[in-house]
Amino acid sequence: MAVGRQGGTEYVLGEDDRLTDLARETAKQKGIRLVRKKEVQEAALPVSKPKAPASSPVGSVAILPKASCDLIIKNGIVVLPEAGCLKTNICVKEGKIVSLTSQTPSARQEIDARGLYVLPGIIDPHTHLGLFAPLDTELVSETRSAILGGVTTIGTFFNQSGSYLPLIEMLREKVPSLSRVDMFPHFTLREEAQLAELPQYSACGMNSFKVYMCGIPGLFPHQEDGFIVRTMECLKALEADPVLCVHAENASIVEYAEKDMAQHPVETLAEFGQSHPEISEGEAVIRTAYLSRKLGLRTYIVHSSTGESMKALNRMKHDKLYVETTSPYLSLDTSSGVGAYGKMLPPFRSPESRQALWEGIRAGIIDTIGTDNTTISSVEKKVHEGMGTAIAGYPALGTHLASVLNEGFFRQEIPLEKLIPLMTENPARIFGIYPQKGTLLPGSDADIVLVDMNRSRMAEPASLQSRSDFSVFQGKRLRGWPCGTIKGGRIAAWDGRLTDDGAGGSVLAHCMK
Repeated sequence: MAVGRQGGTEYVLGEDDRLTDLARETAKQKGIRLVRKKEVQEAALPVSKPKAPASSPVGSVAILPKASCDLIIKNGIVVLPEAGCLKTNICVKEGKIVSLTSQTPSARQEIDARGLYVLPGIIDPHTHLGLFAPLDTELVSETRSAILGGVTTIGTFFNQSGSYLPLIEMLREKVPSLSRVDMFPHFTLREEAQLAELPQYSACGMNSFKVYMCGIPGLFPHQEDGFIVRTMECLKALEADPVLCVHAENASIVEYAEKDMAQHPVETLAEFGQSHPEISEGEAVIRTAYLSRKLGLRTYIVHSSTGESMKALNRMKHDKLYVETTSPYLSLDTSSGVGAYGKMLPPFRSPESRQALWEGIRAGIIDTIGTDNTTISSVEKKVHEGMGTAIAGYPALGTHLASVLNEGFFRQEIPLEKLIPLMTENPARIFGIYPQKGTLLPGSDADIVLVDMNRSRMAEPASLQSRSDFSVFQGKRLRGWPCGTIKGGRIAAWDGRLTDDGAGGSVLAHCMK
C-alpha cells in the first residue's frame, strides 16, 4: 500500500486513488496526512448538468443541432465487467451504447464524469413485489426507489396456483405503463398442472422458475423432493436451457427447531436465527448441488446466508450451479442492532457467517448479489410487537448498490472489477439477458450508473422513495451512492432526485438458446 510505504508525513491522493478503511487506519497509525488535489475535490460531481436537447420546431421533421450521438459520458472511470476499469468515453444513440472511445464526438447531451465511476445499470435478480400491497402500487413506488439506487433491471418472483399465462399477459401490459425498470419474471412451480404448461411459458420467453425446499407459512408452501426432481426433469426437456431457482433449507430441521423455539421468548436476531439453524441451509445446499449435477440442470441457489453453505459449496459447486447472496446479508448480522426491522427468512446470521459470505465472493463461490426485496411497512411488519411477532421482510432496492460498495469496496477491499460483475454481467448471463443487459459494450442497452465513491450519505427512508417507511440501513452512513442513473439513454435520476419519472419498463424474454 502506498500509504504504508510513503516515507513523509503527507500523501497526496491522485485522481484515481480511492480510500479504503484499511488505508485510513494505516495512515492514522503512521501519522500520515491524506490530502486530495484541488481539482479532484472540485470534480466530485459533474462540472455541469446535462443540457436538454434543443426543442423541435413545428413540423414532421425535427431540426436538431448537428450531433453524432444523443449523449456522451466523458472523463469517467468506466467499469467494464469483461475488462476491468478503464478511462474511456461512452456514446449513446437511440437508447443503445454505440461506442467506447477516447474521442469526444459531438452529442446533444454531455456529462462530464470526471472523478466518477461509470457502471452498467445494476441488475437485482431477486425481488418480490405485490405481497403486502397491490402489485400496481409497488411497480410504481419500488421501481422509483430502484432507479434512485442505480438498479435498472429486476428479477421478480411470482407465486400462485394455476396457470401463469394470464400473469404473463398482465405483466406485459402493466410493466411498460407503471414500472421505471425492466423486469425478468421468475415463476414458482407448485403443482403438476404448471409443469404441464412449461413449454408454453418457455415459448413466451419465460425460462426461470423456482421451488421452495422450505416454504414460508401463509405465503409459500414447500415442495417435496419428488416434486422437485420431477420439475427438474421437465425443465431439462425444454430447449431453452432454463434455470431453476431453489430456496435451500431443510423443512424438517426447521420445523423441529421452530417447535423448540416456541417454548422460549424470542427477542433478538440471534434467538430468531435458532429457528432456522445453519445446518438446515447447509444440508439443503448439498442436496441441491447433488440433484443439479445428477440431472444436468442449471440451478440457482437463492439468498445464501451461512458459513455452512460456503463450506459445502466449496466442495460441491459445479459449472451448472450458481449461488446468490444478498446485500443485507453481506452488510448486517446478528450484532448489527437493527432489531425486529431485520427479521427475515433466512435470518441474519452471525458475524462469522457474514464474513464467510465475503470469503465466498473472493473464492468465486458466490456468483450474484441480489436483495430479496420484500416491501413492507413497519405497521404491516408488526415491528413494534417485537421479534417474536414481527413478519419477515424489508425493502432493499434503494440501498442495494451503496450498501455493497460501502462494505465490499471500503471495508472488505474487494476491487470493483471483481465486485461489480456480481451485480451486472453475472446475473445477466445466468438469466439469459446478456449482452442486452449487464455490460457497457456497444450494442447493449444504455442503462448506466454514475457513482461518486467519495460521497457519504445517511440512509433515510424518505429519500429512498420506497412505499416502506423504514430501511434496515436507516441511521447508517453509506459510501458510494449513485449520483446519476441513465435508463435506456435517458437521464432518469440525478443527485438523489428523479428527473424523468416516466414509466417505460419492459418484460424481458430470457433464455440461453
